Amino acid sequence: MIEILGQSYAVTIGNDIQHDGMYLEVEDGESAVLAEVFYSDRNDSMTFTGYRADLSLSLVERLIAPARERLTPTRRNGS
Repeated sequence: MIEILGQSYAVTIGNDIQHDGMYLEVEDGESAVLAEVFYSDRNDSMTFTGYRADLSLSLVERLIAPARERLTPTRRNGS
């Protein structure tokens, strides 16, 4: 859950087997997905998609920070 200026947003993390990766998305109070960060296992890349033109920068920043931490795989043995 993210709260910005009294507005609460639900955060969901999941995996997408079809696209071979994981995502973190944020929804408003009506369960509409506002934005998503996707990590691709295929090419080791991360992308951001905003589904509304007027997203606050604070919300985007609060979504990206945990996405970097939680979606990127932990490398072991220096690999």
